[in-house]
Amino acid sequence: MLLNPMVELLQQRIGVKFRDADLLRKALRHRSADPDHPDNNYERLEFLGDGILGVTICQYLYSHYPDKNEGNLAIAKSYLASDRVFTAIALELGLDEAIELGDLEAISSGRARKRILEDVFEALIAAIYLDQGMRKAQQVARKWLKPYFKEVETTAYRRDFKSMLQESTQKTHHKAPRYQITQETGAEHDKTFYAQVLLGNKILGHGVGKSKKEAEQEAASEALRIIDMEFSEGE
Repeated sequence: MLLNPMVELLQQRIGVKFRDADLLRKALRHRSADPDHPDNNYERLEFLGDGILGVTICQYLYSHYPDKNEGNLAIAKSYLASDRVFTAIALELGLDEAIELGDLEAISSGRARKRILEDVFEALIAAIYLDQGMRKAQQVARKWLKPYFKEVETTAYRRDFKSMLQESTQKTHHKAPRYQITQETGAEHDKTFYAQVLLGNKILGHGVGKSKKEAEQEAASEALRIIDMEFSEGE
């Protein structure tokens, strides 16, 4: 069975000629394309690819930034493993054109859906690993992550911890965090605000700032560090 032209072009872009073409097809197949066979899609591959990308990112940060402490490394990892980065790479690779979707999903803008694009990129990395090994999978991952690795050399990527935290909680718990200002101190012209961020009834982090927005950003930053450490301990 021949691959369609967009999938052939994808192999050229990533520099990988798959030995097992069926593995590549599966990495690009949404469950809507074969609803009668719930395992014949990218979902299990996406799970594996998420882990491979996480290890690749952690290895890069650990070796390239020996002066960053654990908290800063965790925040950098949260950015690099975010849906905004993986979705951007998926679009650069042209995965939106290569995804195999069912008719209903295709007409409902499935090719532009961030979650689908992110998942397919993760599945693609897993498929490369299964077909050609960890070295090749990480080589491809590092190549396409390279521009984003450069971003963590500055502090620009840290501009919006609240968005990063929301992406994380939406992915893992399918709900958004909420913020509370718990205390205000100081004179009217020189106030200090204390904030906490919650997911349901669970407090994820605390923050302090000279504005409500700054306090909430600090709370989100702490939450990202804690979430990353809890995930690492659970692996």
